[in-house]
Amino acid sequence: MTKLEAVETIGDVLTELDVAIGSLMPNDPNHRALLDIRTLLDQRQLSLSRQVFDENTASFQDATTQLKGVDDDIQGTLRDIDHINTVITNATRFLDSATSLLSTVAKLAA
Repeated sequence: MTKLEAVETIGDVLTELDVAIGSLMPNDPNHRALLDIRTLLDQRQLSLSRQVFDENTASFQDATTQLKGVDDDIQGTLRDIDHINTVITNATRFLDSATSLLSTVAKLAA
């Protein structure tokens, strides 16, 4: 996976979260939880897009493989607000994977 593909993958999840957030009432505590996750994920995406590093390293490829694996696992589950706990759990799993990717990138960019 390239940096651009990783940024696009994160963007796709952000869109899914936007749909889920829009389906909840603003006073729903889950609305705030998803909005917080979305904000953090958006920050990760922006930071990743600004980094300059070698995309061909094994560590970057391993981190993007993990991100893709989580993305594949949660595909289609983020809009299912009838199972909001699963949505929050899956969104958090993806955020953790994106955070791990960003940690890897920070080491490569240093």
